[in-house]
Amino acid sequence: MRGRDPKDPEGGERVLEHEQNPPGPQRITLPPTVVASHLRACADDLAVSLTASGTAATVPELLKVVRHLVAGQQALAIALEGMAGRVEGGGEGALATAPTVDVEVVAEVLRAAATAVDCSAEALAESRPSFECVSESVAPDTRL
Repeated sequence: MRGRDPKDPEGGERVLEHEQNPPGPQRITLPPTVVASHLRACADDLAVSLTASGTAATVPELLKVVRHLVAGQQALAIALEGMAGRVEGGGEGALATAPTVDVEVVAEVLRAAATAVDCSAEALAESRPSFECVSESVAPDTRL
């Protein structure tokens, strides 16, 4: 289903294929597998664009990339913690037949990954003042 995104000031459209949450004031989202595959494709493209020879970005553009990466990593940490909670909660008994120790291990690994991603976001965020200083020190069109 296509619909106008009320949060988009330019009136853009978004595709509303799947209602994961019950009707009401909550957000309508895509299935996690769709979102995760899109995230993977975007991360792959970003990796290629920042490692391929011949491609370049300005220093201010790289500063914006850092800001987006920090926010993205913070969101990933929350997602991983949410996954851990779902596994640990067992989906209302859906994991009752799985060995308890394995369920606990999966939840613990997801929580550890959430912590690691959050620590990475914090470290990257702490580097922003240095990125800003570098950005202010060069011409705005300097490409790296």
